[in-house]
Amino acid sequence: MSSESPVRAMSFPPDNDGWTMAPAPYGSLAGDPGPEWVALPAEFTATRWADSSAYAKDIATALVIRQRELLGDRNIADDLHTRVADQIRDSYAQLFDLVPAHFHLLYWPDLRKPPVPVFVGFWQPEHDAGSAALHYSGSVEYEEATGETPIREGFTTDRLGDGVRVLRLVPLKPDDPRDPDFVLGVLAYHWRTRDPAVDVQLLAFTNELGQLYAALPDLDAFAHSLVLTDEPVG
Repeated sequence: MSSESPVRAMSFPPDNDGWTMAPAPYGSLAGDPGPEWVALPAEFTATRWADSSAYAKDIATALVIRQRELLGDRNIADDLHTRVADQIRDSYAQLFDLVPAHFHLLYWPDLRKPPVPVFVGFWQPEHDAGSAALHYSGSVEYEEATGETPIREGFTTDRLGDGVRVLRLVPLKPDDPRDPDFVLGVLAYHWRTRDPAVDVQLLAFTNELGQLYAALPDLDAFAHSLVLTDEPVG
C-alpha cells in the first residue's frame, strides 16, 4: 500500500447488502483434493461420528499419522494430536458462521503451522457478471477502504470457464490499519457459469501471508476441482 492511500480498517467478510446469496441447486468438488486438505462436514447424520468434536479427534489421529510418516517421530511433538484436534474444533466454532459457504475446508500441509481456511459457495446468479465478480471477491469494499486496486487476474478452468482471481490485504486494526500483525491476506476466486448460470466463489484467507503465498499453487489446483453437477449442492 502506498503511503498516500487513505487506509481504514475493514470488516471481514464484507457486508452482503443488496445480495441475497441464495444457494444454487448444484455444485461440488471433483473427487478428493488430496492429503493436504481437511474437509469440515456440516452434518454428521449417517456417519460414524456423533458430532464435530468426535470428528476432530478421529481426523486428528489420521493427520498426525500421515505427518509422522512424512517427517519422522523426532519432528512430531507429543501434544500435536491434541493441538490438531483443538484447531479443528475451533474451526467449527469460529468459521462456520463467518462466511456463507457450502463447503468448508482447511488447507493444512504442515500440522505444525496454522491451517488456511477455505470456503466454497455456489450461488444463484444476481445482478450482472461484472458486479458479481466485484462482490464475491470483496473488491468494492477494498478499494473504498484503501484507495487502491487489488491484484486481479483472469483465471480459467475447464469445468467453470473464465473467471477471476483477486488478492487483497485487508487491514483489521482500527487504530493502526497498517499494523502487519493485523493484516489479513484474502485470496478470492469467482466464476459466472453460463449453462446453468451459477456464481461460484472460492475464498481463502490467513494473517500468515507467507503461508498464503506458498499455498497459491495448491489453491489454484483446488480451484480446478470445482464442478457443477446434477446432484444437490453440499
